[in-house]
Amino acid sequence: MQYITVKRFSAVLEICVVVLALAALLFRASVYWLLPPLAGESYGWGDVLDFALGLTLFFVSGLCAIMAVVMSIKGQGLEQQLAFRPAVVGITSFVVYYYLHPHMPQLI
Repeated sequence: MQYITVKRFSAVLEICVVVLALAALLFRASVYWLLPPLAGESYGWGDVLDFALGLTLFFVSGLCAIMAVVMSIKGQGLEQQLAFRPAVVGITSFVVYYYLHPHMPQLI
């Protein structure tokens, strides 16, 4: 019974990490450019929000990796063999975000 909740939580985390990565990239391509730094400032609100989204994505990706370890410990048989899935989804989402982030075009 307890393993089912771990499996369900890891599935929710997988969806959240992908949606968060897409939302962060969409933010970078659109709203980020509407929040420029004030005159004489190095960073603006857009930079702060962009950093917060990236940091949140990093932590959710880390939670996915932790859930993969928990699933490999608690699972049995095929479920234990498929425990790598949350880690792969979480790490891949962050790596794709990391590489696409500086190349996002200005859509607005």
